[in-house]
This record gives sequence, structure tokens and C-alpha cells, in this order.
Amino acid sequence: MLSETDKYLVDAIRAGDYKAFETLFISYYPALCKYARLYVPSKEIAEDLVQDLFVKIWEQPSILSINISLGGYLSRSIYNNCLNYVLRKHKRSINLDIFTTNKLKELLTASAEDEPETSLMLSEMDSAIKKAVERLPSECCKIFLLSREKGLSHKEIASELNISENTVKVQIYRALLKIREALSDYLV
Repeated sequence: MLSETDKYLVDAIRAGDYKAFETLFISYYPALCKYARLYVPSKEIAEDLVQDLFVKIWEQPSILSINISLGGYLSRSIYNNCLNYVLRKHKRSINLDIFTTNKLKELLTASAEDEPETSLMLSEMDSAIKKAVERLPSECCKIFLLSREKGLSHKEIASELNISENTVKVQIYRALLKIREALSDYLV
């Protein structure tokens, strides 16, 4: 539950009270920067993410819909910002030709992997990948699984299924497009 002080700060910030906002900033900024630093590669990035949160709070005070402590709300917001930053930063480097759930786990820091939210997100992603693969046409699915689960090359798959290498490439490309669509919510 919100303490009386937290409740006063939130109400004052919603009313546009700059002094209340300044108090919030001074009280939480250093701790939030340290917390963000657990998840992002540099102090500057951590500070940028925390500053972005405070700018958003000042510009849109209505986002402060808090049911827990103010510190808990701010920490959760920073955690989400850091996670989004990590996913956005690595979106371009996630080559779905070699994409697996393990690859995503490598992108997140070890400390983030211990967070329940991260475990839940990875579980949801794994489920989304499996559902996307299950929805593929049967031949496309078979080719994709031979490539990803058995690690066969395009040439080996073509030989095993008695089809051309180009067909294998096209089918894997189509499968990856479908998986990318299924994961769009997680990679944005």
C-alpha cells in the first residue's frame, strides 16, 4: 500500500507541483540509476533510462497509477525500461536464421534472468515460438525443424527430403517470417 508520504507526492505531482516532483526525483534518482545499472551495459545508459522515466512522469503524471509502494512502482518501471532497451538494442542482432530461445537468454544479463518477470517473458516467448512453428504448413514445419532441432544444413535437408536447396531456403525464410511476426510483441 502507498504510504501517506507517497500518496501526497503522487497527488501533488498529478496536480503539477514541481516541488513534489523535485522531491521524488532527488529521493529516487540515485537508487534507480544503480538498479538500472544491473541490467544495462553502462552508467550513461542507466541514467538515460531513469531520466526518461522522470520526464514521462512529469509530462504525463496520469501514468502514476500506483497500487504498491512508490519505490516499487518506480523500480518496476525502470526494470521494464531496461528490458525493453536490451530487447531493442539486440533486435537487429537477433538473426532469426540462428534464433533460439537460448539466444535470447544470452542477450539478457545473468541478474535479469533471475527475475520472475524475465523468466515469465522467456516462457511466453518460447510458447509463442512453438505455436508459430505448429501453425506452419507441414512441409515448411518439417524443413524448419530439421534445420533448427537437428541442425542440418540446407544441403542435407534437401538431400534427405529429395527437394532442391532453393526450396529449403525459401521454406526456412517463410518459417522465419512467421516466427518473427509471432514474436513482434517481444522484439519491439
